[in-house]
Amino acid sequence: MEDMQLRKQRCEDMVDVRRLKMLQMVQLFKCEEDAAQAVEWLSELLDALLKTHIRLGDDAQETKVLLEKHRKFVDVAQSTYDYGRQLLQATVVLCQSLRCTSRSSGDTLPRLNRVWKQFTIASEERVHRLEMAIAFHSNAEKILQDCPEEPEAINDEEQFDEIEAVGKSLLDRLTVPVVYPDGTEQYFGSPSDMASTAEHIRDRMKLVSLKRQQLRHPEMMTTES
Repeated sequence: MEDMQLRKQRCEDMVDVRRLKMLQMVQLFKCEEDAAQAVEWLSELLDALLKTHIRLGDDAQETKVLLEKHRKFVDVAQSTYDYGRQLLQATVVLCQSLRCTSRSSGDTLPRLNRVWKQFTIASEERVHRLEMAIAFHSNAEKILQDCPEEPEAINDEEQFDEIEAVGKSLLDRLTVPVVYPDGTEQYFGSPSDMASTAEHIRDRMKLVSLKRQQLRHPEMMTTES
């Protein structure tokens, strides 16, 4: 009786071990699938960044709002990347427990890291363009606003030169693609999107240039009025 009891206990223990392994296998497959899904989500965020996050704003205030929205967008991408990393770390632990190799984590981790690197490069370029646009719009708005009580403030040639330089740099920046570590390139938006953004910057630069001419030749303002 005692021997039978021991054998029964061993069988129950084996059943418990197998049940635990089956649960771990199911959990492993689920982690692998979810990690692959995280890579897809991150890829979609990168695609959205490059195709839809294009506008630089019509003025300084709008551009600041766009920059804040972009930072929140980056937070979503960061959470997605962290989620994928956690899932892949879980697959490693499960594989060690099961003494098996993962079906996909060996491929998923490099893909996750590659897409995240591409996203961060594109995101940094987006931030740089928005910050340049804020500087351009802010300085242009100061010049274009009527400030009769501070005529010297808007008669500074260096201010006009700075606005022109930032505007030209921003226009040049729009034509530069995002270059990834593997040498591949991506542009923000379509050529028509780029042309529309550049046209608005040129229009603002023309207004600043006109203001400069009016300050150099006050008689132009008298004639026009």
